[in-house]
Amino acid sequence: MKYFLLSFLFIPFMLTAQNEVLSNQQVHIFTLGDSNGTFPYSWPQQLQIALPNAQVFNISKSGRTIGFLNLGDSSLNSLLVLDENLRKAAKAAKDKPYDYIIIALGTNDAKAVFADRQEEVPINLDHLIKRIKNCIYSSISKAKIIIISPPPYGKKAEATEKYAGGGKRVLRMSNTFEAIAKQNGCFFVNGYATPGLDIDTMTEDGLHLDAIGSHKLIEPVVALMLH
Repeated sequence: MKYFLLSFLFIPFMLTAQNEVLSNQQVHIFTLGDSNGTFPYSWPQQLQIALPNAQVFNISKSGRTIGFLNLGDSSLNSLLVLDENLRKAAKAAKDKPYDYIIIALGTNDAKAVFADRQEEVPINLDHLIKRIKNCIYSSISKAKIIIISPPPYGKKAEATEKYAGGGKRVLRMSNTFEAIAKQNGCFFVNGYATPGLDIDTMTEDGLHLDAIGSHKLIEPVVALMLH
């Protein structure tokens, strides 16, 4: 309910960010993210707006991590529920293979509760990528994978006990995720250094991107796909 109400606060931002078409290219995209991928103005929705002829199948969930048990909920651990999510994506694909799989995770893996386990994060990402590439679904396994590292933490988020110190942790992810992406033959987009993204003015809480911030996040993704 909290995030539902917040969505109405961002309607003015939605109206400005949702008008920009970047390409009429037809592409089939599977997106996997956390809460920043769940809102009506989220980055998967901005992808659909920027690429109106694309098909975007989005499986994002608030609180999702790459490989940690967040909030005591196993369904938030991407590695634990990957088989189920891949089955859903393959069913949605039907006879049309995905061109791209876009993974935008890591923000929740940087929470203070996981501060002492950061060495595991790139290892978990590596496992996630390899399992996707080696899955039984040809509509998924042959797709190009784009890894987006987490955006910065804003001042409001850093000021809370829950997210304290997270800024340094996501900064580190921007380097380790790039290395893992290259090792696995994936594309990489540095979400921490997104051009034009101001985390403190494009979020209400220093964490969840508004429509303009979400659009900024996907601009380099679309540029990469059209290159």
